Amino acid sequence: MFTYKFLGLSIEDAPTAYYYGSLPAKPEPGHILVYDDTGNRYTVVRIEGEGLVGDGGYPDQKELAWTDIGQGKTVPMVWVQKLDVKERLRKRIVKERSRTFDAKEMRP
Repeated sequence: MFTYKFLGLSIEDAPTAYYYGSLPAKPEPGHILVYDDTGNRYTVVRIEGEGLVGDGGYPDQKELAWTDIGQGKTVPMVWVQKLDVKERLRKRIVKERSRTFDAKEMRP
């Protein structure tokens, strides 16, 4: 898992300015992140740092928070931009044209 501080999330996905999250794969600009609770989608626009590599989850996020807030040190960050409905559809169409999907990947 790769843990980062996230910047650019909407208030419904990150209620504070200090939001830390773990991703199962190392992000790259252009990756799409989907928040299941809200259905919001974001595209990664910038990455600074390598990310904290570990088991992920709360312990890694807590470590980044302590380093960032408690010690005032720079931590790895991911900047995201929320996709609007038209952009979501366009990205989905492009993605669907670029590869095939098996039945397990399809959602109603």
